[in-house]
Amino acid sequence: YKENKNIEFNKNIIFKNINYIYPNSNEPILKNINIEIAANSVVGIAGETGSGKTTMADVILGLLETDKGEILIDGKNISYKNIHQWQKMIGYVPQKIYLSDESIYSNIAFGEQYTDIDKNAVHSAAKISKIDDFISNELPNGYETIVGERGSRLTGGQVQRIGIARALYHKPKVLVLDEATSALDTLTEDEIMKQILKFDTKITIILIAHRLNTLRKCSEIYFFEKGKLNNKGSFEYLMKNEQKFNSMIKLIEDKK
Repeated sequence: YKENKNIEFNKNIIFKNINYIYPNSNEPILKNINIEIAANSVVGIAGETGSGKTTMADVILGLLETDKGEILIDGKNISYKNIHQWQKMIGYVPQKIYLSDESIYSNIAFGEQYTDIDKNAVHSAAKISKIDDFISNELPNGYETIVGERGSRLTGGQVQRIGIARALYHKPKVLVLDEATSALDTLTEDEIMKQILKFDTKITIILIAHRLNTLRKCSEIYFFEKGKLNNKGSFEYLMKNEQKFNSMIKLIEDKK
């Protein structure tokens, strides 16, 4: 088949009546989800474990094909013909970041031949994700340092920041952060978010978070419960109008 490459993303992503059932299951994990994400906005997806938010992330990334419904990018339907084009626009930072036993350069420019790496772009992405100082000043060979098996020489927070730099290196139009800052303190997390938005105002950020305070920066938060979109609105709106959301925040506050 011929790949239909002409996808533009300047207006919005619309998820229309999305249903998804895992193979060998009778119960859909996503039930009739309708979401609209404006281009260049920061939105959040929240909910308890098992609410369907990670499945929704996989649908956004094009890793799962929905059983029903459609995904429209600026009004154009995403199908097997153009899914790769859509995926090329996305930078994704998963919960668990895989580091290869290579240099920091190779890990940030993941998947590129060493000779093709744009080192300036690596440095710029590392500055945004607040890891440049550490690499330049504390690693024995700077960006040429081999990180060790699965990043064994780095802390969880450092690995996460390399993961964020990797996603930014390719200058994505959409950045999906799935629990991507869980090992960072809130101050560093805030700084990184500010830097990303300063660096590129034409970027759409989708945050999936258990740590709900991360979502304060979102213009809209979609709150999932048992596979359904239960509520949506700003952080303040959900605090007032969504009891589950409120109690999840309180639970986090109490643990402090």
